[in-house]
Amino acid sequence: MNILILSASTGGGHKRAANALKTYICEHDENAKVDIVDTLEYCSSLLNKTVTLGYKSIAKNAPELYGTFYKSSDKESALSDIVSTFTTQFAKKLLPLLDEYKPDIVVTCHAFSSNMMSVLKSSYDVTIPVVSIITDYMPHRAYIGDHVDVYITASKDTADNLAQKYNVDKRRVFPLGMPILERFYNYDESKKHETYESLGFSEDKPTVLIMAGSFGVTDILKIYENLVDIDLDYQIIVITGKNKRLYDAFEKLLNRNIKEFETQDFSQIFTNLSDINVAKLLYEHSEQLKQEISAKLNKTFHRSTDKTKPTKLFYFIDNVEDYMHISDLIITKPGGLTTSESLACNLPMAVFKAFPGQEAQNADFLVQKQAAIVLEKGSKGTAQIEDLLSHPEKLAQMKENCKNCALSHSTERIYSLLCDIYKTHTENKEN
Repeated sequence: MNILILSASTGGGHKRAANALKTYICEHDENAKVDIVDTLEYCSSLLNKTVTLGYKSIAKNAPELYGTFYKSSDKESALSDIVSTFTTQFAKKLLPLLDEYKPDIVVTCHAFSSNMMSVLKSSYDVTIPVVSIITDYMPHRAYIGDHVDVYITASKDTADNLAQKYNVDKRRVFPLGMPILERFYNYDESKKHETYESLGFSEDKPTVLIMAGSFGVTDILKIYENLVDIDLDYQIIVITGKNKRLYDAFEKLLNRNIKEFETQDFSQIFTNLSDINVAKLLYEHSEQLKQEISAKLNKTFHRSTDKTKPTKLFYFIDNVEDYMHISDLIITKPGGLTTSESLACNLPMAVFKAFPGQEAQNADFLVQKQAAIVLEKGSKGTAQIEDLLSHPEKLAQMKENCKNCALSHSTERIYSLLCDIYKTHTENKEN
């Protein structure tokens, strides 16, 4: 079976889902051929940079504006018409890609890819089965296409929402979960002792994991200092991902001999401006403006406490599941894939600074299922964490709720469905 996976770089979750599915298929079927293509990059490098950088810029620096865009494009409106026109105009650019790879089945891990394939099936001589994987816990209108053969959702709630809100035939919807690497739900429990030892941590103390790559530097440093001020005996793992500024700042913060240090935090530049969103957008798209205010980025961070907790700091790593499985609570942003990985590890979540739009919807889903809390700012957020760590029975119930939400072996079941679709399509062609 020849499988083509279409993804995009607007957020890491789409690519991680695509890679997880490819990894599983290649490990379990030596005869399968799987290719991943970035849809926007293939259509146009300029388009990819414009959409990807625009998404990251607006979502990070002007979240209210992004939330307005997200909501408006999710209903019948001039904006949703523009999005539809955009995908229709670029869809035909994928025809040479289909000729090149000659896939037996196309899997999409992004709304634009899903919609483009539906356009190709309706307007061109394309009969390839299309399977759309929705990589968040609530769908968006941009995913919807009359000629998408199958939708795979992260939960039954997502599936129900597709049917009720967007009138998608329930027979086309399969709540199988998101594709994640097997090691998140097929975990060797004997590895826990080895992981604790490698960290120099106690197996008898609670462990809090902070996945902080998408946070502002000052915000997360303050959260950490508030956490170490909690008068409880526990330990902390911090993973900054590829956020080098944050990693460097944390190294200085963990050096107790340094009382204050210089750091850079883009999120603090515009705090006192009257029109924050416009200023942020201008900054992101003006090299001259960047140069003029770059000197003002340096901020002095003053240590506010001398208290400590056993802490291990990591940059980008590829074995995050080891740390998820030994942790009792994770502080993170509620992206679709991180959420699914945490649920697979039965790891309760304290979600922080959700972008309006899909992240906020993910957070709402998790809170409704009592698998997560939304952290409030400052001392209130600290009190929430202290309450959970002081009441292990609450964390135990949240872990059970995570287990109930997790759709185990999701990637395996997705591949099984793909095989069934391929078999049916092949038989229909022969008849």
